[in-house]
Amino acid sequence: MEDGTLYSKRKGFTPLHVPPLKEYAKIVGEEPIKKLEEVSERLSGMKMLDLSSTPYGGGVAEMLHSSVPFLNSIGIDDEWKVIKGSKEFFEVTKTMHHLLQGKKGKLTAEDEKIYFSAIKENVALDIIDYEPDVVFVHDPQPLALARELKRGDVRWIWRCHIDIDEVALRRNPRLWDFITYWAEAFDAAIFTAAYFVISQWPLPKFIIPPFIDPLSEKNREMSEDEIQKELEKEDIDTEKPILSQISRFDHWKDPEGVVSIYKKVKEKEECQLILAGSFASDDPEGERVYKELKETTRDDKNIHILCECPDSCINAIQRASSVILQNSKKEGFGLTVTEAMWKGKPVVARPAGGIALQIRDGHTGFLVNGEEEAVKRILHLLRDPKKRDVVGKRARRYVKEHFLLPVRIVDYLLAADFINRTKEIPEESIISFHPWFKISKRVW
Repeated sequence: MEDGTLYSKRKGFTPLHVPPLKEYAKIVGEEPIKKLEEVSERLSGMKMLDLSSTPYGGGVAEMLHSSVPFLNSIGIDDEWKVIKGSKEFFEVTKTMHHLLQGKKGKLTAEDEKIYFSAIKENVALDIIDYEPDVVFVHDPQPLALARELKRGDVRWIWRCHIDIDEVALRRNPRLWDFITYWAEAFDAAIFTAAYFVISQWPLPKFIIPPFIDPLSEKNREMSEDEIQKELEKEDIDTEKPILSQISRFDHWKDPEGVVSIYKKVKEKEECQLILAGSFASDDPEGERVYKELKETTRDDKNIHILCECPDSCINAIQRASSVILQNSKKEGFGLTVTEAMWKGKPVVARPAGGIALQIRDGHTGFLVNGEEEAVKRILHLLRDPKKRDVVGKRARRYVKEHFLLPVRIVDYLLAADFINRTKEIPEESIISFHPWFKISKRVW
């Protein structure tokens, strides 16, 4: 809608849909669905609002496309709205994103002015035109809205999806003061993993991993004929082994490194590479990265750089791939890894961010440090179909147990209910909905 609303039963605007709950029960089993129904029945009628910065592109938008209609289908009144912002505003928030993930640099006084001006504009536009019980704010772009709009008994929760480097943040005093000032206005914050938690922030913290929707167009089962037809549309040779990476066009995802890995693999094994991604309205760098990749790979007809593919095509690419890469230098969680694992594919990835929560090295996938290690692992997998199949089956089972929508959405409801009912929670509290461990100490 013109005011940024993407879903609202109150306004009669409900363009997003999910299958009936019984279809999810066929996948996750009756026990998780029973728990979900118990919680949703107790919270029936709760009014929630999700605020984000873009309706498409990236994991946040993908999760909300499914979770918002899903919650409404089980009796939770959840709305979704996106903020408005100029190109300059999103360039500033992209800079903030980089700095929060540890890139050197600084936030200038002019950057802060541009950021706050956009926030003021959203406040003036009455971005929240009713009184929900709980407001979820996703990532840094709309972060300042809580301090500007928090009223009465409405509870505000910040959901941080990115790979924040607390050490780097503390070394950047201006950025620390700027982010902390806005964050302190929230009643709680949600982080993806224990090692993302900003421990010194004076507010309760939850640890809740993200999820994928197994019945979305991007993740549903596909027949071989469907896969074949989708790949033919992109002139992809299905007879030649496929290496792929699905991600936004972002230097943090290191697509240039993927191309280099592919070239070394191809010297010893015949294969092709697919880099497929999308743009997001809150990421002004995406188009530039895409154009650079197209230019530097134009002489190799076995490299396919695909942009804004429909979800059915992404689904087909992942299912047709022999090996899937995620070469990210920084990663919030890596839902494209989750998607690949759900499709029973071996993933070779750097242990960045939440990737190390998903991949048990050598069991549900492979964690690599450096190009040569990645090349060696990919060659081994290309030459050993049985190994690919065994690892892929373990990966799918792991995702089923931990990272599917009906399983994880319960955590969000419990967090919202906890904050809504309990007015005095010690600010040093950390409540984890997922096994809490240090990656370096995991023993399998």
